[in-house]
Amino acid sequence: MFSIGEHVIHPGQGVCRVIGFKESPSPMIMLESKQGHAKTRMMYPLAQSDRLRPCISKAEAKDLIENYDELECDPFTGRNSSLEETHFKQELKRGAPSTLRVAKTMRTRIREAEERNKKPSSYYSRVLKEAHRRAVEELAVALKLSEDTVSDRIEALLVEDESSLN
Repeated sequence: MFSIGEHVIHPGQGVCRVIGFKESPSPMIMLESKQGHAKTRMMYPLAQSDRLRPCISKAEAKDLIENYDELECDPFTGRNSSLEETHFKQELKRGAPSTLRVAKTMRTRIREAEERNKKPSSYYSRVLKEAHRRAVEELAVALKLSEDTVSDRIEALLVEDESSLN
């Protein structure tokens, strides 16, 4: 069970904070998510709380960042881009490290397409944007840093990753 003030990963919203519990008419967990500048409050059925998971720990977050270059891309390919997009969106619901892996995979696929003078699939950018947002949110909560600071750290990793490829 989760406690008030704890951060959890909601499969559809990403990082949420537990703000309370409600018993009637059916048991609910009250959550608050923050996307951008707005906060959204929602009730989540206690019976489905197994779909929520705690945010990663500070140690896990540090390890993910320190070992970003060793994080492998997801090799999934489908018969069409719709199946691939569905796969990667499902991965995002799992939280870190999946969100960071998906972001790295999308960046890699975009770069590879551009190197072949091809236009990257439009879903790459959509999934990358959401994966980056979710990864930054969860890492920021785990490391107790601002999202801007975490985003800057990730960008620095990308520059290092790009320079190691050249």
